[in-house]
Amino acid sequence: MASINSTSSIKVIFTEFLGFPRQLCTLLLLLIIQSVIAALALLSIVPIADFLLDPTLTKHSNITDYDLCFIKALNLPFNFWVLGIQFIFLNILKGMMDVALNYSTLKIKYSIIRKLIGNAFDTFFRSRWEFFSSTNNGELLNTFNKEVIIIGDAVGQLTTIFTNLLQVSILLAVPMWLNFHMTLLTIGITALFALPFLLLQPISYRLGKQNTETANIVMGVLNEALQAARLILGFGRQINERDRYFKAFDKHTNVTLRSQLLNSGVNLFFRPLAMLAAIIAMGFELKKGANVSELAAVLWSLLAAMPIFSSLMQGKVSISNFLPSYDQLNFLKKKAAEFEEIEGNIIFYKLEKGIEFSNVSFTYPGREQTINKININIQKGYMTALVGESGSGKSTIADLVLGLQIPDEGEVLIDDVSISDLKQNSFRERIGYVPQDPLLFHTSIRENLLWANSKATESELWEALKLANAENFVKNLTEGIDTLVGDRGARLSGGQRQRIALARALLRKPDLLILDEATSALDSESEQLIQQSIDEISNNTTILIVAHRLSTIAKAKQVYVLKNGNIIEEGSYKNLIKKTGGILNSMVLKEAALQD
Repeated sequence: MASINSTSSIKVIFTEFLGFPRQLCTLLLLLIIQSVIAALALLSIVPIADFLLDPTLTKHSNITDYDLCFIKALNLPFNFWVLGIQFIFLNILKGMMDVALNYSTLKIKYSIIRKLIGNAFDTFFRSRWEFFSSTNNGELLNTFNKEVIIIGDAVGQLTTIFTNLLQVSILLAVPMWLNFHMTLLTIGITALFALPFLLLQPISYRLGKQNTETANIVMGVLNEALQAARLILGFGRQINERDRYFKAFDKHTNVTLRSQLLNSGVNLFFRPLAMLAAIIAMGFELKKGANVSELAAVLWSLLAAMPIFSSLMQGKVSISNFLPSYDQLNFLKKKAAEFEEIEGNIIFYKLEKGIEFSNVSFTYPGREQTINKININIQKGYMTALVGESGSGKSTIADLVLGLQIPDEGEVLIDDVSISDLKQNSFRERIGYVPQDPLLFHTSIRENLLWANSKATESELWEALKLANAENFVKNLTEGIDTLVGDRGARLSGGQRQRIALARALLRKPDLLILDEATSALDSESEQLIQQSIDEISNNTTILIVAHRLSTIAKAKQVYVLKNGNIIEEGSYKNLIKKTGGILNSMVLKEAALQD
């Protein structure tokens, strides 16, 4: 993936940062207030130093004069306890403002993270299915789960750098006013100490890139293990899978440790060096006979500024560390944009005639041709079936109808209008789709149904369950329709999941129902129940069925038999099974023999 340079990435993130003007104004206001209070807290050390050096105040700083007038105006005595309380109060107030600043910074950070995730999510889901099928799931999951957070941390770091620069400007104004030479000398020595740390940026970037790559692998292995839990248990390979995960995890941990050590090391080593610079500068000024109380205030100011200098240095290194995360997000968004759906302007309202494939060809990248110049007619109000061996192109045709793939040649026409001219979701919202592996969400049956049609009434929910032959088993569940189905519906049997998926599709009252091998993995009893549902629905619904078991297509008005992407036989089910020596006839006889 192509990398972007530090300057352009900072520019991009500051552009995101400036996209929240209201929060930015709040931050700036808090920053100004905090800086003023911080300056007062720093100056409050001068009267204390003067009082300790000479309680009679025969020789003292001008700052002490101002403070003396302020305390007398409050009718308070000018003594150590009042000065101490003043010092403590101002520092507590500064601490409260620090917390408010931190909260404001975090709020901007998470607002930007939310925006980044939202933009990525929208970009990914504007793309065709091909984007998801060609992208590693671990890479996608890690990008959302970790890399965007790293980007957010960098945004927070940049926000902190921005606030720190303003804070330093104000904090340095105090020592500059009190003792220009000592302050300038401290800054110069600190800058010399900082030079070696700037050389760490290439190392930080390299570690950040390795961190992202190994995190992708860890997330991928974990995702595979969770998805294949049944298989792992069935094969008794739990220890092997655990070791595979730990191997990836340990590799990631080694890189992460080095990356985090570098970031923390910058702060730990730079801070004492910066303090040393302040002490060296103070030593020179003491030889010149400078005012001790003012030097104490200058030193206190510089020491207060040192953590900010250290944070600035650490932030600079962290920015280099975040670049690989931003690169990956940027790369995935660009890839998704390349697969962006072709979106037309025509809104689909209702299926009037049917769907037609006109000389359609399609090939998956890096594979042989999947379907070859096929012509199919899916008539409104009838069942159309696709049969054939695995890999013959049946499910690909279903994907083309859904618009998940686009033809290499030819056209898919919806009521004589090219599918590419339609607003895709306006058409898909009129489709009910039941895939071979019915994915249910980890929530209740009710919520799974409402996911397809949020406006459905209670009676419509139960009507859909009844049509799908799911009403009885749902009623017999302990929590009924509010029963949690588990991850991907794991708490239900295969037949129950399939019937809930069918009910979900029917709840939309679709113009077109697509059943993609909906009974292929079911036992005979579950298949029979699904079959009964299909038979009842087929009386008034347009159905496209990708058939594994031929008993499900007995009412098909048109059957297309496919082989190697070509249609080798077509006609009504009734006519084709009567055709002696015909392909469908042979398939039916073979299936019947296997059942016997």
